[in-house]
Amino acid sequence: MRNLLAIVAVATLGAGVCQTALAADLPVKAPPPAAVAPVTTWTGCYIGGNAGAAWGSGDVTVAGVGFIESRGGGSNAAFAGGGQVGCDFQTGAFVFGVRDSFDWSNRDRSRVLAVGALAGSTVTLRNDWIDLLTGRVGYAVAPQWLLYIQGGGAWRQSSLDFITPGGVAFGSDRNRSGWVIGGGAEWRLGTNWSVFLEYNHADFGTRSATFLAAAPIGPVTVSGKSDADLFLVGLNWRPNFFGGGGY
Repeated sequence: MRNLLAIVAVATLGAGVCQTALAADLPVKAPPPAAVAPVTTWTGCYIGGNAGAAWGSGDVTVAGVGFIESRGGGSNAAFAGGGQVGCDFQTGAFVFGVRDSFDWSNRDRSRVLAVGALAGSTVTLRNDWIDLLTGRVGYAVAPQWLLYIQGGGAWRQSSLDFITPGGVAFGSDRNRSGWVIGGGAEWRLGTNWSVFLEYNHADFGTRSATFLAAAPIGPVTVSGKSDADLFLVGLNWRPNFFGGGGY
């Protein structure tokens, strides 16, 4: 009986030693990989809307037979609203992009002539919309915070209306081109959304039109020089078409 117990004890001890050795030879399961923090990138395209204010100054000059009058100074403001579409590419902290924005703004400026054969006539310079095609360069001061400057071409629809005291009206509509410069800041709200705040100044040079008034007054040339300033708040949606613009 004593020998049997000794054999059982030795066998149990041997089995334990074998199990320990086998366990030491088994491969150890690797720990799960650590979670990688999401990286914000501005690379990608977007579409959105904006609203704000537009204002500017204007000079109106009227030249006819025997008189010339320049009526300028002052500025007026109006609501502006529209949309924008563009694309960005980020390298390091710098962001390069191109954007086109289109805004409606019904601004007009009128002057009543005080001298000459057409005294009492009204001249109105009216602008209905403005389109800005710009390239921009930005710097990501934080992953979700972008400061940028931009510049490029500007277009607007403008009209010159001339109404005599007798109610005879002359008009001329034309699209004008110019240049624009501006800047702003944009903030990422999440994966696909961002908001921006920006200011732009556009200059369109001088716009002239000649009206053939009845004799003995003859032809009258009306010139309008204007610029435009826009202060806009906007919202962009970035759908990640190219795998960028998100987390």
